[in-house]
Amino acid sequence: MIVRVYAIAVLLGLAAGSALTSACLADDYKALPEGPGRDVAVRICAQCHSPEIAAHQSLDAQGWKDLVNQMANNGANGTDAEFDTIAKYLTASFPAK
Repeated sequence: MIVRVYAIAVLLGLAAGSALTSACLADDYKALPEGPGRDVAVRICAQCHSPEIAAHQSLDAQGWKDLVNQMANNGANGTDAEFDTIAKYLTASFPAK
């Protein structure tokens, strides 16, 4: 019984630490403006590179969609809905000039 309680406590601690780490990481990317989809972009894009790379680009909606699709084809781990959310976030945050 004590081992089971300890195991549950450890799992809860890991889950809380993971959530805290995700929140802290999101705050590390100051070049990314707040907005719907920012958290998804940070979580998915940071798997392979700094999400702040986007801050140095300005693309139209189709350009962002194509770039996100390219990342998905290169192995980014996310759902179609998450990739759509990222493309919309990037379009709104870094529009073509």
